[in-house]
Amino acid sequence: MKVLITAFKPFNNQTNNYSLEVLKYIKEVDKIILDVCYDECYKYLKENKNLNNYDLIIAMGEARMRNDLMIEVNAKNISSCSLPDNSGIIKKDEKIINDGYDLKTLVNLDTVKDVVKLSNDAGKFVCNNLYYHLLADYPFKSIFIHIPNCNDNHEEYLKHANLINKIIDLIKRD
Repeated sequence: MKVLITAFKPFNNQTNNYSLEVLKYIKEVDKIILDVCYDECYKYLKENKNLNNYDLIIAMGEARMRNDLMIEVNAKNISSCSLPDNSGIIKKDEKIINDGYDLKTLVNLDTVKDVVKLSNDAGKFVCNNLYYHLLADYPFKSIFIHIPNCNDNHEEYLKHANLINKIIDLIKRD
């Protein structure tokens, strides 16, 4: 199984992004680092990786207010946040695709629900935007994982990377 994992650069004047730190510990997958810029991150991803070549695409972002690593099940057709992305764009209740609707991953998550929490709220910032684009084009092979607060702890990064490797193994078996 060929796997691609994405992570985000730091944003909002932070020195790191937990998704990027966790990505450093994941081996034997293709990787790409994206800027925290609404539609541009998906455009960059498509320009730099042939997404048709992958069996599984895992996009990762951070959710510093959460305590657990979570797989997002849904993406909303809305972008809205008072924080600017890294290009300075602020979106307020804007549809991602004008005639679109909320989307759900079609990756079978039954095999992983005993080892990781599932979430139905990918937020409305760039994480949700990227996931929405992935689900619109690749619903059978895309998932999004939110990395929780790691307190800049390398043992936490490694723990989450190991869990992601386990998730990949369980999805491979399905």
